[in-house]
Amino acid sequence: MNPWLAAGVIIASVVVMVALMFLVRRRARPGGRFSDSDRASGIFGFLGAGFVILLGFVIFLGFGTYESGANHSDAEAAAVVAQFRTAADFNGNLAQNAQGELVCYARSVIAQEWPSMRNGERSPVTEDWVVALDDTGVEQQTATSTNAQPVKNWWDSTNDRQLGRSGRVLVSEGQIPTLLWALLVIGAVLVVGWVLLYADPEEDWLAQASMMAGVTTLVVASLLAVQVVASPFSGESGSVDTGSMEYALVQMDQFAKAEGVAPAVYCDKAGLPLAK
Repeated sequence: MNPWLAAGVIIASVVVMVALMFLVRRRARPGGRFSDSDRASGIFGFLGAGFVILLGFVIFLGFGTYESGANHSDAEAAAVVAQFRTAADFNGNLAQNAQGELVCYARSVIAQEWPSMRNGERSPVTEDWVVALDDTGVEQQTATSTNAQPVKNWWDSTNDRQLGRSGRVLVSEGQIPTLLWALLVIGAVLVVGWVLLYADPEEDWLAQASMMAGVTTLVVASLLAVQVVASPFSGESGSVDTGSMEYALVQMDQFAKAEGVAPAVYCDKAGLPLAK
């Protein structure tokens, strides 16, 4: 999530709740609504503890999703580089074609599929490069044999790349269940709402404003944290970025220069195919 947007949401929430506290305070009776403040504090502690336990569970669940998305992205990028190096052993023009298709695949992942994953979808452009890579592998296999080492390495890396991509897209489709979100919101409302019951016109206004502001800040910030870890490919600050695949492009470029080869790259910088 954009840091400025998050800060704006927190500040707006604090302003609204503090204003509501002052409104309730004006109509509250002197001494507050509780005749036994210790018992009220015990209930507030129970509500707070319940919210924290539920919040911890959801964040743990969301962080697992976030970490899985990052790991799949790293594995996919590593497989692309491995395939690029394997393609150098292909016959004739197949080597340059395979390497060029891998460059285009990486570019399309960065520029096309990453934005699509915000909606939990795959990119058809990337799918086309997947098909082209499979066709190239079949062509090399036909020209040599199924048991040829470059062919074996190619299909092994293909499997790793596809597993990484499938896992990445699957993570982008996953969300925190609606029921858990509803429970979190209910818990947040109960915690903040209970603070309103402490409104007392005889208490210092700054102390009561600080109490409401502190609780609201923590509750809203916690909900925003859940949103970040639950949506690892949202494209906002803190989301899983395209760094691994961008570094894969750098590695492929360095390998090509070291080997003195020129991949046949038939796509633009966004991975969109060009006319051959």
